[in-house]
Amino acid sequence: MKTLIKIVKILFRLALIGFGCYYMFMFVRPVFGVIFNIGSVLGAFLSLIAILVGIFLNKIIDFCKKHYQSKKGKILLNTFFTVFTIGLLCFSLTLGSIVTSAKTNAKNESTVIILGCAVRGEKPSYTLNRRISTAYDYLTDHPDSVAVLSGGQGRGENISEAQCMYNVLTEKGIDPDRLYLEDKSTNTGENIAFSKQIIEENNLSTDIAVVSSDYHLKRATMICKKNGFDNVHRISSPSTYFDKPTFYLREVLGVVKEFIIR
Repeated sequence: MKTLIKIVKILFRLALIGFGCYYMFMFVRPVFGVIFNIGSVLGAFLSLIAILVGIFLNKIIDFCKKHYQSKKGKILLNTFFTVFTIGLLCFSLTLGSIVTSAKTNAKNESTVIILGCAVRGEKPSYTLNRRISTAYDYLTDHPDSVAVLSGGQGRGENISEAQCMYNVLTEKGIDPDRLYLEDKSTNTGENIAFSKQIIEENNLSTDIAVVSSDYHLKRATMICKKNGFDNVHRISSPSTYFDKPTFYLREVLGVVKEFIIR
């Protein structure tokens, strides 16, 4: 039994350190020109905790055993573990909702909103290119549909994200008359709000489908409903398996924020 406990501790320790090293790598990746976001920052903080817990696991266990003997220590530790358990449960439920919403459920919506992402000079980033490809497939399969291309011009971008999407889609053969540019937004909230203005000004259908990365669709759908879209569907652009952990972690925070301020 003691041997089994030792093995479990070793595996748990390796898992914590492995988790920590992964997120530390995700944190330093921006140094090499990769996107930097709140998910990687939070991940770096959690990874540091995970590494420290992995290294000092035995001392932490001994500390808890020692202080659990006193009444004050028992109250403090029970409170900590209760709060931790509730937080973990809320995190798991939110993450589960994000994962569930990461799949395409659009069928035949005539108005599509394509959410922008980083542009490198005048070329789409890997993530944006995937969103464009996903949108292209849908527009090709639904020739009567139109699309609002949403995204302004940010730092390091020579053209707006909307213009970049327009350039690629028209080069692929999509009729320019089917595309509407929204090139002023700087975040997802503005993406949706400004796109709604274009939809209303051009009398487009308000039964919409949103194109974005799989991890982003839950929050994007929430924001659409806040802006008065009653019938919202999703078109999922797949993210890489390597990037999923940090982006899904970021989205947990984003979804909680949208839920609180609704």
